[in-house]
Amino acid sequence: MTLLTEQENKELDKIKEKCLHCQKCPLSKTRTNIVFSGGIPNHKMMLIGEAPGFYEDQKGEPFVGKAGQLLDKILASVGFSRNEHLYICNTLKCRPPENRDPLPEEKEACKEYLEAQINILKPRIILLCGRVAVQSMLDTKQGIIKIRGKWFEGPNFSKMMPIYHPSYLLRNDSREKGSPKWQMWQDIQEIRRVYDLMD
Repeated sequence: MTLLTEQENKELDKIKEKCLHCQKCPLSKTRTNIVFSGGIPNHKMMLIGEAPGFYEDQKGEPFVGKAGQLLDKILASVGFSRNEHLYICNTLKCRPPENRDPLPEEKEACKEYLEAQINILKPRIILLCGRVAVQSMLDTKQGIIKIRGKWFEGPNFSKMMPIYHPSYLLRNDSREKGSPKWQMWQDIQEIRRVYDLMD
């Protein structure tokens, strides 16, 4: 894994500082914390989630509730850890009330921060975690069930793969062949395979 240079880390800090004072949409009035990022800044792999939930808003970190615990288990199943292998951020940096879907104007207001994170890190693999992340990054009308596990061309010559959001997997507990959890197991193995080829 290639870590960021001092200059790139400074650029990332500048964007975070801008986020901390952001008032571009009404979510700035209802948030407890901004949720800028988690994991480790690096040039190899980034995971983009949807928007912070209740626990993320409280802690100021992405994926810290039950969905985050499941995400950690999925990553660990192929030897990944958020502190060693990937940078985690969200489409939105503030929690929408009652965890509703982000509104188009909220995504638009937050877009510059996500784009800056992508352009500073230039990750080689981008995981699009959940429907909202897919809609934000891919120009497609197809649902995540149809396109999960497939590679798409991403910004800066990256490879992007849509994957199920762990909260969806929590609602679909079956591990039978063809089930969402079984599909996720196929996808994470494919991600590990491509990650290792990039060493």
